[in-house]
Amino acid sequence: MPSSGAARSLWLISLFAEEAPGSLLAWKPLSRYTVAVSRGLGAFQENLVDGRDPVPVMLSSADVGPVLEEVREGARKLRSIPAEEIIERLGPVVSAWLQPKSPWMEMAQARLPAATGFHPAMIAHALPFQLEALTPSSLRLLVERELGSLAVLDRPDWPQRLVVHVMAGNIPGLAGVTMVLGVVAKQATVVKPAMGDPLFPYLFHQSLRVLDPDLAGAVAVIGWRGGSSAVEELVFAEADVVVAMGGKETMSALQKRLGRKLRAYGPRLSFAVIARECLCAPGEARGWARALAYDTTLWDQRGCLSPQIAFVENGGKVDVMGFAEMVTSALGELCAELPPRTLELEEQVAVRAFRDEGEWDPLTHVLASAGDLSWTVAVEPQPRFLPTPQHRCLRVQSVGAIEEIGPLVAPHRHLLEGVGVAAPPQRWASLDRWLRSVGVHWVTPLGSMQRPSLEWRPGGRDRIKEWV
Repeated sequence: MPSSGAARSLWLISLFAEEAPGSLLAWKPLSRYTVAVSRGLGAFQENLVDGRDPVPVMLSSADVGPVLEEVREGARKLRSIPAEEIIERLGPVVSAWLQPKSPWMEMAQARLPAATGFHPAMIAHALPFQLEALTPSSLRLLVERELGSLAVLDRPDWPQRLVVHVMAGNIPGLAGVTMVLGVVAKQATVVKPAMGDPLFPYLFHQSLRVLDPDLAGAVAVIGWRGGSSAVEELVFAEADVVVAMGGKETMSALQKRLGRKLRAYGPRLSFAVIARECLCAPGEARGWARALAYDTTLWDQRGCLSPQIAFVENGGKVDVMGFAEMVTSALGELCAELPPRTLELEEQVAVRAFRDEGEWDPLTHVLASAGDLSWTVAVEPQPRFLPTPQHRCLRVQSVGAIEEIGPLVAPHRHLLEGVGVAAPPQRWASLDRWLRSVGVHWVTPLGSMQRPSLEWRPGGRDRIKEWV
């Protein structure tokens, strides 16, 4: 994304001044940057911001009331549509993104690298993972698991609320799940794009508007400068529920302002465990090393399901150092396939500090990419539960048995999210039970950490039920 205000303004204009592939988008070349974004009614005009904020379009405070009322009205209209029909109608919307040569996905893949900083290869490879879980069957199972049956959503007394989602910007595409679940739940849904993902929410909502405008009427995408806008005050005052993702300081500040309205999702930490049985043959060990490197590489380790620590059981024919070297070989290969983001200065400093910390410890072995900061593996002598700076930085530690890490993770139970497991089938059930007992919410084979199904309960919490 261009750094100067003037250049960024021109870049933002270019995003919406061209028609999307297949002429699916309604945005036309404009003499002024005035569009009715995410609404389709042409009722609201928003002017291009001065370039300091990458959110393409901002509402004025005068527009907030009418926009929110339209979204509430759109949600009220969903009452007359059976939940089963809503789910079936959402299927083609998601499929339109995932089908081969999808114009929606092609536009996202063309635009998101500049908007997010991720390499085009990463966007093309990983963005579909954000939507592939949204199948009709998975949506039905989610509702049945949380509410008992789809019929609950069709009852006259089913509560409808204005739910505002303040999105995280660590990885793109999260807003697609938010919008789909909001429509399924028949809630009035407002999405605030994050600075790190300013474009995808608008694109996904536009696809919903084109393919099913009645469902899209219950959703709006509204941008504002977080923490300093009159728009934010008005939106939060009208909201019944605010679902926010972000850092600890942000969540603390919102808690003071919003109280019981807030559903806060703060930082989370994930890790990997490798059983000794998976290290008995070099070929098998190399496959699991590739799986660990892959989970570390996706989204440059910025997701809450990205592993930052790998606990490796002793007793395999491949020892912890040998396994770590296999991981570094795979990380190098994946850098060619899925190149890393260009790091900001503070990110570079954090990676260098991680390397320096290991190099100062005579018992730690630091394995790192030569000549750049693409990846770093610290092989540490004693197990400890400490995060890394992300950016493909991984701690590898040996343990006598996986269950021995219980005392290490216990103080951090409130931060635990996912675990990637390399283990033989006969140990899976017991490890799954044990990991969930210590506070882990997503247990999956190593290599699939970043592709969760809707069975995953982020933070151990329900999704739809949390809002109502």
